[in-house]
Amino acid sequence: MSYSPRKKGDGRKEDLEVFHKGERWKPKAILFDLGDTLLMEEPGLSGKKHIWEIDFKRVPGAEEVLRELRHRYKLAVVTNTVTSREPQVRLALRRAGLEEYFDAVITSVDVGANKPEAAPFQEALRRLGALPSEAVMVGNRLDTDILGAKRLGIKAILLRREGIIEDKKEPRSPEEVPDYVINSLRKLPEILKLMEGVS
Repeated sequence: MSYSPRKKGDGRKEDLEVFHKGERWKPKAILFDLGDTLLMEEPGLSGKKHIWEIDFKRVPGAEEVLRELRHRYKLAVVTNTVTSREPQVRLALRRAGLEEYFDAVITSVDVGANKPEAAPFQEALRRLGALPSEAVMVGNRLDTDILGAKRLGIKAILLRREGIIEDKKEPRSPEEVPDYVINSLRKLPEILKLMEGVS
């Protein structure tokens, strides 16, 4: 059985009325996955190089989006890693020119649990001083990013970039259904404003 996202469209305000039924919702924190959300992963390199040894390319629009969002929200990376801890992930972000934008970097190795388990998300919220209801998760995987966020009551946005294998997967349960779907990271600031009910 497959499920479809509750609301998806071209960013019109009426597409997002589910988020603000008479009350203004204002998030404090935006959580980002790393691979294929902020940095493009190269096929065939998994396990062959340490994360800090790879010259990652930024996902199109990543720097401009982060530059805009950091003035409105606290930002964190929440990522599953095999051996890398926060310093190594920060080094990879620094090499890509993105490290300065993040208030926190949470790795599965540091917290001892992988997404979709609660611990990585909870640690990010703790370090950012935000409640689940005050946060948004942006990621490209239904089974880790979206599922883990939704279980905790964090709103979730699925990034479905063209050519990424995860784009072909569909939700397997209601908990994997994102609140919104975007096909470009550049659309994120506008979507967040609409979610907040800002014209």
